Amino acid sequence: MATPPEAAPEPAAGVNEITVAVTVSGVDQATGPERSSGRRVQRTVNFDREVLERARAAATYLAAYEASAGVRSLADIVNPAVAAYVAELEERYNGGEAFRPVIRMPPGRPPRRQGP
Repeated sequence: MATPPEAAPEPAAGVNEITVAVTVSGVDQATGPERSSGRRVQRTVNFDREVLERARAAATYLAAYEASAGVRSLADIVNPAVAAYVAELEERYNGGEAFRPVIRMPPGRPPRRQGP
C-alpha cells in the first residue's frame, strides 16, 4: 500500500482563510432558481482552522490515493457540502424553494437581532 503524502508546511500564524472556487448561476448572483452554468468564481471565505486542516488533508489524500472518491481538489469537497447545506436551508426556511437571487451581498456580518 502506498504511503500517504507528507503533510504540507504549517500556514503562517493567524492564517485562517482560503480562496475557493464556487459555482454560481448568472453574473454576481449568490443563489437563484436556475442551475449553475459550470462557471467558477473565486470568493474568499473564512473557515475554522480545524475544519480547513481536515478538509485539506482529506482532499490531498483522496486525490493521491482514492481516485474512486472523485475528489481531486478542495473545491470537490466544498462545493457539494455548500450545495447540500443550502438545499437544507431552503427546505427548512423557504418551503424548499431557492431563496430570492441577490446581486451583491452587504459587506460584513448583519447585526445580531435581539429576541422578543
